[in-house]
Amino acid sequence: MIKLVVSDVDGTLLRAGEQVLPKETAEVIRALKEKGVLFVAASGRPYADLKHLFGDVSDEIGFIASDGAFISYRSEMIGRFPIDRETGFSIMQEIYMGTEAEVALYGSYMAYMLPKSESFASYFRETVHNHVESVSCMKRVPEEYLKVGIYHPEDVQKYAGVVASYWDSKLHRVYTSKNWVEYTAAGVHKGAGLDKFLVTFGIAPQEVLAFGDNRNDKEMLALAGCSYAMSSAGEEIKALCGYETENPVNTIRTLFGL
Repeated sequence: MIKLVVSDVDGTLLRAGEQVLPKETAEVIRALKEKGVLFVAASGRPYADLKHLFGDVSDEIGFIASDGAFISYRSEMIGRFPIDRETGFSIMQEIYMGTEAEVALYGSYMAYMLPKSESFASYFRETVHNHVESVSCMKRVPEEYLKVGIYHPEDVQKYAGVVASYWDSKLHRVYTSKNWVEYTAAGVHKGAGLDKFLVTFGIAPQEVLAFGDNRNDKEMLALAGCSYAMSSAGEEIKALCGYETENPVNTIRTLFGL
């Protein structure tokens, strides 16, 4: 019996380019609640952005935010796993001073930037929907460091790859793309966030249904007893899952008879 449904957001609940949660997603979340099934949204986005995205249903669900570094249930924080402050500042300083890449920092409630260019500042504000502040030094950020991002508009590996790779043994590289490399504390990922829910609510992995599409979902998908990869996912992710889907909401409706 499934007691918890967990889903990635971008590329899974939201298709490419979408920034507004479809109405039917909120309807399914409420229907699951009526059946006593907990819904959890898991994302690399910061907590404040997820709260804004899920709107009225945000107080009824759980969140695994910042790729597992911040865990909440019904708007109450139940787990937080920050990067050591000295370590986090060191990587940002090395990237900012020694490469052509930009740095971004995610706290529990806000994201922070020290932009070298206005184009990055504008892009980052769009990405985190104005839940962002510019600072003159990352040491002045009042929050704990939950996730560090490295960005370059052309090729982040080319312009910051050597420095970034040095930190792979000290932190967890949770996400990599052409433009971004992102780090959480060692051992922190969506799978660890999901495990926090399982321990807190006494749920077994076999009682979990999961949906995802990217490498930062792999630990979560591997932990769940039943997992679906998006049809657009890479072969590495599909190999972790027993099933595929093009629409998680429709799949949930079918499985639960909604």
